[in-house]
Amino acid sequence: MIAHKNSHKYFLALALIAALIFPATANAAPKLVTLKAAAKWAESTDVELFTVTAESVITVKNVLSNTSNIEIQARDFAGASIWSKTIDSGSDEVATAIAADSQGNIWLAGNSAAAISAETATATGSALNPDNVAIENVTPLRQDMRLLTLWKVSKAGEVTETLATLQNEISIVEAISISPTGISAIGSRESGPFLISTNIKGEFSKELKIGTAKTKLNSVVRLGDGTINLFGSSTETLSGKRLVGREDGVLIKVSKAGTISSVVRSSAPRALRSWTSATSTLFLTGSVKSGTTSESAITKFTSSFAPTWTTRIASTGATLAANGPNKSFYVALEPTAAIKGLSPIKLIKGQTFVLQFDSKGLLVGAFSAAEMNAAKAIAYSAVGGLFLLTETGIFRVGGAR
Repeated sequence: MIAHKNSHKYFLALALIAALIFPATANAAPKLVTLKAAAKWAESTDVELFTVTAESVITVKNVLSNTSNIEIQARDFAGASIWSKTIDSGSDEVATAIAADSQGNIWLAGNSAAAISAETATATGSALNPDNVAIENVTPLRQDMRLLTLWKVSKAGEVTETLATLQNEISIVEAISISPTGISAIGSRESGPFLISTNIKGEFSKELKIGTAKTKLNSVVRLGDGTINLFGSSTETLSGKRLVGREDGVLIKVSKAGTISSVVRSSAPRALRSWTSATSTLFLTGSVKSGTTSESAITKFTSSFAPTWTTRIASTGATLAANGPNKSFYVALEPTAAIKGLSPIKLIKGQTFVLQFDSKGLLVGAFSAAEMNAAKAIAYSAVGGLFLLTETGIFRVGGAR
């Protein structure tokens, strides 16, 4: 009898140990995310830039008539037009970057030409025209667009401020970022990239050149304290940090005084790396190419550029980043192989997917559409949801969360 009781205790002890070592959930397969359909929201013919505010989707295109002008349209989240505006000073202007501030104003950045001065000399005689031939007005030759220009457009569609600074060399503004203390823009020239900022009074800083043409800046994040984070790639030494791979991704911190305070390189032996997109919360996406392998690098960083989580997905084309609801993040990319955590699907070459990750890097959502190809820009609104600008249209993922 005693032996019988002891055997019961023995088997009970084994069961308890097994339960501790092998919990019931250990054998349960993780729940796979099911791909959901993204809806085509609008056509994107000639749209070059777009962003979203709390109330609307803003699209921008540059048009050519007698001069180069900028056309802007605001639509509500149902797609109805709210207002449209053409920026036409009489001289050339082109917008190449866009951002919205916390008040819902739209800021455009690009280049413009100085106004053509009127001829003040008085003619002393008339030209001979014995045949009375009608003489056409001749459009003056366009001046070089040497003014780096910022346009502020209100929620009502009115240009309320125009800020400009003269450049010795023509540049292309790649991106802008806005904070309560000012605006920062990154640009590129044949000689290399640069950073320039303006304070709330509209006073431009001195340009900060970042390396040479061997460095490329793709994204800028201006913080509330006036410090600035830059992201891109480089094949040269920056602030004493040498090249490790064939091309390294770079994360650069610029102080309030306008000097480089730190450089962090993302490297892999014999690999090409680049950070191409970043959000205000330092969620970054980029590319890693090694041999015949091409991947998207997806990483959440701390303010000191330390990664908190990271993942890679086999892909090609652009990889874009956006903040999402509840501290989540969105990524737009073109996968070329099965995605971990996503239900098996048939991949179509060139098709863009939007993936949603939670704050810890777990895949929680996936969206796509058959005609969603070649992503150009991504933006999120807490009211309207996520919008993706592609070569084939503007797509919407979800609504208020």
